[in-house]
Amino acid sequence: MSKKFFPVFALILALIFTISCANTGTETEDATKMVFENLSYGNHERNVLDLALPKNVTGDIGLVLFIHGGAWIMGDKAEYSAFVRQYAEELQVATAAINYRYISESVHMDDILDDIDAALVKIKKTAAERGLNINKVLLTGASAGAHLSMLYAYRYKDTAPVKPAAVFSFCGPTNLYDDNFYVDGALGTVEEICALMSFACGENFTTGTKDAAKDALDTVSPLTYISADICPTAICHGEKDSIVPYSNALRILEAFEQHGVEYDFISFPNSDHDLSGDPDCTQQAFTLLRNYAQTYLK
Repeated sequence: MSKKFFPVFALILALIFTISCANTGTETEDATKMVFENLSYGNHERNVLDLALPKNVTGDIGLVLFIHGGAWIMGDKAEYSAFVRQYAEELQVATAAINYRYISESVHMDDILDDIDAALVKIKKTAAERGLNINKVLLTGASAGAHLSMLYAYRYKDTAPVKPAAVFSFCGPTNLYDDNFYVDGALGTVEEICALMSFACGENFTTGTKDAAKDALDTVSPLTYISADICPTAICHGEKDSIVPYSNALRILEAFEQHGVEYDFISFPNSDHDLSGDPDCTQQAFTLLRNYAQTYLK
């Protein structure tokens, strides 16, 4: 998210619950796949998803789940519409992209994790009605979507309705307590960042009271849940990232090493948060993503 969004920060929050999305659901198919759009998986208007199922597969099948970014207060599953269709056909896996409730004074990170859980239940049920058993999921996304992918996979590793098999993070936050987040910059002013993180963790704090909120921030930080039995994870991060500090990537890699976690890391030396400064790294990352799907969703 860029700085230009934050002068209207309060307006965005006021409009959160007025954003609508069709939830009646539509189904189309071609020779290779079935596509379900705007399937409702919960009571909130943001609880909708898109799903693609390959037609020439039976029995057990893996899922690639795309989770959009937008600092947890904006963004839409439409960012991944092309990937949902392409990967279902190309990789012969189920693919889906979800919307989730935006964080606010009344919606916190645990609520979004509940949304992901409910979406997986809906996806699994829809596939089962077509004779497919979704038994593994690779979670992926960029920025806030990458954060949610890691947080869900690590925290829900033993209880998820579909077993997390791998995570692929594009510039995702891993440590919301990191001091490098709390500076005036591309993400906004320090006050705006504290307000955003307060919504995320469910505990109000300012720069002066951040230490008192450490436990709450740790609870919604993927770094907290690193253990030897979490799923393999790929981290892609720009060394010049002005939104999510590069230190977030380095710290979680250190934790992976400490716990013997299987991981891959692609550093983008010339890229900011959008990872646009290193075309060779971008190609490497998408090749690796396909390899992750082919390897861990078998």
